[in-house]
Amino acid sequence: MSSFSELAEADATGRIAETYGEIRHFYGVPYVSSLQRHFATIPGVLEWAWDAVRPGFASGALPETAWAAGREVALTPLPKLSPAAMRLLGVDAEGLETIRLVCRSFETVAPLNMAMGATVRALLSGVAAGDQGGLSATWQPPAPLPNPPVTLHPDAVDSDTRAVLFQLSALMDQETFIPGLYRQLAHWPAYLAHAATQIEPLLQSEQMHAAGDQLRASINERALVVLEHMPEPPPAPSDAPVEHILAAIEAYQVTSPQMVCFGRLLREALPD
Repeated sequence: MSSFSELAEADATGRIAETYGEIRHFYGVPYVSSLQRHFATIPGVLEWAWDAVRPGFASGALPETAWAAGREVALTPLPKLSPAAMRLLGVDAEGLETIRLVCRSFETVAPLNMAMGATVRALLSGVAAGDQGGLSATWQPPAPLPNPPVTLHPDAVDSDTRAVLFQLSALMDQETFIPGLYRQLAHWPAYLAHAATQIEPLLQSEQMHAAGDQLRASINERALVVLEHMPEPPPAPSDAPVEHILAAIEAYQVTSPQMVCFGRLLREALPD
């Protein structure tokens, strides 16, 4: 099994398909993230992990605290783009709103993946749920965002666009990983090139390291607080590859803060 193999939503059946549907509902987006699609390739793991965290999502406790943590991260804004500059970058009015949607979707999803990962990691590490009063399941998630553009594979774009995508790649468990944010923005190659010019110097900057550390610490702390009020989950599958699951969570804990921060920075730099 590849370290980050995935089960596509179109190929999901039975309990996994039902779980995918619930994740879409509580996340408020019309797709399932690669973290859950990867868990689905490990027998029994996605089903167990979702059963374990579902009370925190159904109550809104995990989503609301994770989104709040994302909003609280201090970031230095990128230079604002004008409508004329966007047109010169190949982005018309419809494309502008689609790019805004792409950024919002990653700002929405990435904190929730971090909260889910933090909760699953805590349970696998021996932290017990507290159930000190339980959680209400009456929370209503926000209306789902519209469908984002297709996430382009690097082999589906021209060589220059591919080279820009690899400027923004990360190494996850010795495999090259290009976050979906950039692969969706590749529909507008000139805009992607501009965004990469702004983002690449920040990838290893003190600002982004500090922002990532702040977001991880905040979500980890809040997830543990929510866990105190969650019911005890069923035991994890006896043959679950715990070290692999923890490594996958850790890898996403590195890239997810970038999606929160860069999604927000790029969105806020768009014309109003």
